[in-house]
Amino acid sequence: MNDYENKNAPHIEPYSLIRDIVLNLWVILLAALIGLMTVNIWNHSMHTPMYTSTATLLVNIRNSATYSYTNLSSSSEMAEIFTEVFKQSTMKQYAASHLGADRFEGSVSSSVLDNTNIFTVSVTTSSPETSYRELCAILEVYPQISEVVFSDSVIEIMRSPNLPSSPSNTISERNKTLAVFGCAALVLALIVYLSVMRDTIKDEASFKTKIDAKLVGTVQHERAGKTLKKILSGEKVSLLTTNPSTSHQFAENFHKIANRFEYMHRTENAKVFLVTSIAENEGKSTTIANIALALAERGNRVALLDMDFKKPAIHKIFELERDGSPDFASLLIGETPLNEYRFRTYKNTNVALAVNSKNHSNYVNWIYEDRVSEIFRRLRDDAGFDYILIDTPPLSVAADVTTFMRFADKSFVVVRTDCVYAADINDSILSLREKTNTFAGCILNAVHKEFSFLGQFGLDETGYYGSYGKNYSYYSRYSSKGENEQK
Repeated sequence: MNDYENKNAPHIEPYSLIRDIVLNLWVILLAALIGLMTVNIWNHSMHTPMYTSTATLLVNIRNSATYSYTNLSSSSEMAEIFTEVFKQSTMKQYAASHLGADRFEGSVSSSVLDNTNIFTVSVTTSSPETSYRELCAILEVYPQISEVVFSDSVIEIMRSPNLPSSPSNTISERNKTLAVFGCAALVLALIVYLSVMRDTIKDEASFKTKIDAKLVGTVQHERAGKTLKKILSGEKVSLLTTNPSTSHQFAENFHKIANRFEYMHRTENAKVFLVTSIAENEGKSTTIANIALALAERGNRVALLDMDFKKPAIHKIFELERDGSPDFASLLIGETPLNEYRFRTYKNTNVALAVNSKNHSNYVNWIYEDRVSEIFRRLRDDAGFDYILIDTPPLSVAADVTTFMRFADKSFVVVRTDCVYAADINDSILSLREKTNTFAGCILNAVHKEFSFLGQFGLDETGYYGSYGKNYSYYSRYSSKGENEQK
């Protein structure tokens, strides 16, 4: 029960939350505009304007036959009584008769100012003139009642009735502002709720609680260093560790993963590693390219095979110019013999690239042939490569990716943070396990650092908390003999 609750508990990742808010700012602004438009439509179209005329009166106690203004407490009590008198139907009838009308159209309201003997009388109707006339009539006829019933009191008019110039039931500017910000706040709260409750993998902590697979490595989020010229032209910049603009920590992430690959190679004789993803744009091609560079920097000869025949990207990531070389697909089809096929070399590295410059959607017609298996056997045993890395289409794009896994010793799934729902990731992992025994775990991509005071002072090399901390503690450790051993 506790495990279930942990897996489904809300998880707040600051960057993901801020990104959702920024991406949906237009929705928040639209909600504010809708609130403003709704208020204005209500004011001008959907309600009857009412006009209120108001007068302010002062009541005092009359002492014998003279007017001596004393006893404020008694005057206040009398003012309370008069507020009720002015609202009585009898007062309305007297006022209607005074005007020569059949009935009194307006509604009368009256209230006392706190702790004073001052009170107001108001008449509200749909016409400003009617409100003014009826209030004047009330003020003219009230002595007929007050002198008979309240002979010991006197009422003076402090402020005469006004002719209203605008409706009294319009929404005030303050309330308009509250409506606008209320709508915006409501939508903002909804965006925050949906962001927090979205069941995706936002960081290592959520991966550990939601994904039923081993975490082989993490790659921090890295911004592509673009010049102004490239930004204006829309040109994409490859996130390769060989680019000077990439951070040291970004490169270290791939060296940790390469360290993990070397351990599998040494202990399990694994040589061919396949990398895929669940959906597009999770960074699998960039990830496998940098793993190849990290392995090559350690003195290994690495072959990187682009088998994403639907949307090949390796040649773009390494920014290779077209030189007329045959595609890797031509080797697998049989158009180019293996001894004549020329791998492309990336700069001065030990990375040999087998790339495709165009898509080959008909690969399902020949990928199952024995010739392809023989080519992979020769690449593995006779070509002199220490490692062979395979880039494939995403699982959601090509359901037959598991076919490629028969060529691999180990297979990995790249999971980009806050991209694919956890349930879909687990379903794909379960399917891989049912169809192949090569699945070895996941690589979590585009992980944002948690703020850490230790990290700011360099005391925590990764900036992450937990078991992914110092000195390769999660992925590996070095023995006293210098050999890299898995914990």
